[in-house]
Amino acid sequence: MSHHRSKRAQHHADAERDQGQHSDAPALDHPMVPKGTYELLESAAAVEEFVNHVRQVGVIAFDTEFIGEESFRPKICLVQIATAERVALLDPLSGVDPMPIYQLVADTSVLTLVHAGEQDLMAVKQAINGNANNLVDTQIAASLIGLPWPSSLGNTIEHLTGLHIDKAHTFTEWDRRPLSKSQLRYAADDVRYLPLVWSRIQEQLVLENRLNWAMQESATQLAGEQVFDPDRQMRRASRGEPLKPAVMTILRELVLLRRELAEADDQPQRTLLSDGALMELVRRKPDNASALREIRFVPQPVAERHGERIVQCIRAAKTMPPIRQEFARLLEDTAVRARIDAMWLAFQTRCMATNIAPNLVTSRAEFTSWLAARIQREQDLAKGSVVTDALLPFAADDWRAESIGRWLSEFIDGRGELALRWDATSGGLRLCDDLK
Repeated sequence: MSHHRSKRAQHHADAERDQGQHSDAPALDHPMVPKGTYELLESAAAVEEFVNHVRQVGVIAFDTEFIGEESFRPKICLVQIATAERVALLDPLSGVDPMPIYQLVADTSVLTLVHAGEQDLMAVKQAINGNANNLVDTQIAASLIGLPWPSSLGNTIEHLTGLHIDKAHTFTEWDRRPLSKSQLRYAADDVRYLPLVWSRIQEQLVLENRLNWAMQESATQLAGEQVFDPDRQMRRASRGEPLKPAVMTILRELVLLRRELAEADDQPQRTLLSDGALMELVRRKPDNASALREIRFVPQPVAERHGERIVQCIRAAKTMPPIRQEFARLLEDTAVRARIDAMWLAFQTRCMATNIAPNLVTSRAEFTSWLAARIQREQDLAKGSVVTDALLPFAADDWRAESIGRWLSEFIDGRGELALRWDATSGGLRLCDDLK
């Protein structure tokens, strides 16, 4: 038994012991929280009836319980859906077809609520061979009214309702049957409170004229296909450690190969080769399969099955043009780095003072690349070089341009300011103009 499976088994046993510890009734009495216990959709007729109910209401909360560490694509073990009136569970492992629910989630006439729903929606997209539509991610929306990015479902519910929900069964054997009552109750609570949560977030978004921001960002992050980003995987593997251009080239090729082999073997990428294994490979650069077997973190079955492919990948990467980090020489200047650090701090502070999570707007890496390009432009102008127009931080039709982009450009150009006060009433930073 793998470490993950053993851990899930222990949590499953805990859930079985927890059978009678809690009431099945909702912990919050509110008109937008479904009364009573969850419904089990155990037939096609029951699914159809619930789908018809959702179409009348027009809003559905959607979630899944899955196991993601044993296959390339997560194994969906339970589907949870709710309206403000009813909450239901569907077990796809029992033979009940979840397709009507997936089609409902993809329907533009129905608003679908999720929380950190990118992974959950992948099952929908694969099943219908298309994209989901008309989506709101309450994790995204909450970060536009003052919550951090990302905020867990439990923290979001507690912040907006005062209710603390039990999250003890997150990592359990969702594919084992029968599921305990406490597991089913836990799963139901993942969607039970979302209609109320969205209602309260929406009120504040409308008040602050930010509803379109939440809808736009939800569509951007959820509606499209999940694109594999090798650069992101490289940053994660190296943990931000600066790498030489030749080493970065090898790491990128190995990241791409890992994904290809993991899909072919139906394994999670980091199970096939962990990030630690990738870094050992780029450091030691084995030139034959025998040397590969001696490298720490590389599983022996992987070395035996894919050793030649891995060695060939490293060998080929050595002949490729090295990946050179953009603005690497510029960023070696300590004065430039200090300027970027100061600007990043000002940017974060401005975001927090306007109740926007900075990390939702942009990452530190993206901010650094954008600002370094502006600094490079300034230096080129000073030398009399021909340069392009000033780079804008965000696209004109991006909500980020409206929320903070204009201020950021003016601030960096010396035409804007950042004036703050501590608001004792709310207990947070506020722009001086907002407190007049």
